[in-house]
Amino acid sequence: MQIQYVYDTHGRKTAVIVPINMWQKDVAPDKSGTTTGGIMNPDLYRGIYRDLRINLNDEIRKLRAEWDRL
Repeated sequence: MQIQYVYDTHGRKTAVIVPINMWQKDVAPDKSGTTTGGIMNPDLYRGIYRDLRINLNDEIRKLRAEWDRL
């Protein structure tokens, strides 16, 4: 099986279907909260902006804008 993409009526990708064997091997979190594929658990980064003097809402917008470019 291969990864399958789900498209909306406008032809935009809206979802991904990952075969279970690939998910378990490369994506599913292990007991430590990390994954075998190198994708980290977001909870490990909780509070990293706490001591920085930044506008958190601006940073959130910037991070979201990175995803919108895809």
